[in-house]
Amino acid sequence: MRPPHCYVCGLSLRDVDEDQDLWSVFALVTFELSAEEKAVQEARNRDGWVGHPTGTEWFCVQHAPLAKERSHLHWRTALSELKPP
Repeated sequence: MRPPHCYVCGLSLRDVDEDQDLWSVFALVTFELSAEEKAVQEARNRDGWVGHPTGTEWFCVQHAPLAKERSHLHWRTALSELKPP
């Protein structure tokens, strides 16, 4: 899995104090997948694949609510709506 890096503002682990709890600064948000993407992810899970799951992105706690409001959308649609200017 990729390390935390807010999709919207770019906040990363380098920007926070070492003693801060990761989950108090970042949230991992999962968006919807297409049927084909779900099948691929399920196969990867069965095979023990390790990596960043498709349709999952990191957000800082400031931007996580915006992302969670769109978690019912396909990840490409949601991320295009959240894309920074």
